[in-house]
Amino acid sequence: MATIKVSIVHDEVGNVVSVTRPAEGASIVPLGGDGQSVLETEIDENAIEGLASGKQRVDTVNKEIVDNNP
Repeated sequence: MATIKVSIVHDEVGNVVSVTRPAEGASIVPLGGDGQSVLETEIDENAIEGLASGKQRVDTVNKEIVDNNP
């Protein structure tokens, strides 16, 4: 699969709120609410499912995607 650019809105502990995949060439400004941040990164297209299903989260310290091991 292809690597794609995504914006991941997450809370203070890294739980994913939303994942945005803009159209190629689009200029967007992803917004988070109170207590939320946005991580813009490139991931494998198959990884979106893991983020959306809660199997993965954002490591807020290292700014990377990690498995969600409770």
